[in-house]
Parts: sequence; structure tokens; C-alpha cells
Amino acid sequence: MKTPTHIETRLTHGYVGSCAHLDRWASVCNARVTAPQTIKTADGEEASEGNTSAFLLVLSPTSLAMAKKAYRQLRLKGPRGRSTIPSTFTHWLRRAIETNYTSAGCHHEYDCCGCASSYADAYQTKRREFTVIIRRSYNY
Repeated sequence: MKTPTHIETRLTHGYVGSCAHLDRWASVCNARVTAPQTIKTADGEEASEGNTSAFLLVLSPTSLAMAKKAYRQLRLKGPRGRSTIPSTFTHWLRRAIETNYTSAGCHHEYDCCGCASSYADAYQTKRREFTVIIRRSYNY
């Protein structure tokens, strides 16, 4: 069964990862995701290593059209010359998906707090389908 989710893209980068919610974000589209499957279990050799999981993110034709519209609007509003928005729609959408599932950093003053960080990679497998791989690590 696929669960609905919402994809957003980060417009500003004024804050570090743990405070990214304070930056400006823009809506991209809605999508559906499958349940994550563990593809690599932490083997215990390194305390900071966590599990690696993967899932599929599927866009409906309507959601894909909504994402393309958001991309065109951001490209038109963006600064001329050196833009932070990638030149291709697929690269931009992939980066938006990765940003949604990446959570790095914590607010703790000292190291070794044990907070989890997750890093996402998205790969387009079909026209409206992306495989998202999330690697977790812990601050030890």
C-alpha cells in the first residue's frame, strides 16, 4: 500500500540542517510512497552506523504536472545569471525529494549525543517513479 506524502523544495539556505525548517520552502507536489524496506542492517562494527532503507516514491500524472508548473514558476522568479535552481526539471525534482528525506545535525552542545542523521539519495527509475535510499548514522 502506498502512503501519501507532500514534497517541498528549500528556497533559502540561511540555516544549518537542524534548523532548516526556519528557511523558506515552496510546495512542489504530492506523491505516494511504499513502505521502506531495510536493505542493509547495521553490523555493529561501527557504533555510528545505522540501517540503510529504500522505498519507491510515485507521482501521479497530476502531481507531475503540478511539479513542472512549480519548477517553471521558480525558474522565472529566480535570480538571473547564477541560479540555485538546477537547469533541468529532473535534477531539480530529485534534489527536492532528497532534501525532504535528509535530516542532518542536532542542537546539542556536545558530541556523542546519539542523535540520528539521515541522508537521502533519489534515483529516477521510471518517468514518474523514484527510488529513494536513506542512510542513517548516529552521533557517537
